[in-house]
Amino acid sequence: MRNMLLPFSLALVLTAGCSNAQSDQNHEVAIQADMDASSFKASIEKGEARLIDVRTPAEFASGHIKGAENMDWTAADYEKKFATLDAARPVLLYCASGGRSDQAKEYLEGKGFKVAHLVDGIAGWKKAGLPVVKD
Repeated sequence: MRNMLLPFSLALVLTAGCSNAQSDQNHEVAIQADMDASSFKASIEKGEARLIDVRTPAEFASGHIKGAENMDWTAADYEKKFATLDAARPVLLYCASGGRSDQAKEYLEGKGFKVAHLVDGIAGWKKAGLPVVKD
């Protein structure tokens, strides 16, 4: 009987270790995700992340998500502006349709940031009926 318990116990320990690793891995994916508008809104509402609009200042002024900061991904000094971000705080990015924010996401991930971006950009946000503000 004792000989039968040892393999069972070993299997149980190994399985538990695998499921914890998988759980941690799933948590990581949730932090660094491509989000739709409703998921992005929920992440904003948590108040834990810094919300960055990577469009041009003119695009930002035409309407942006409340609470967003403008850091133009195409500006010559984008690296200097992105250097002001705290890598210990998650970042939520968006642009017009998702292309620039995806590029900025990859850049910040390479610097150790936890980043998510709005897949369809502010266009998807508006299509979902969510509000924008103008300066």
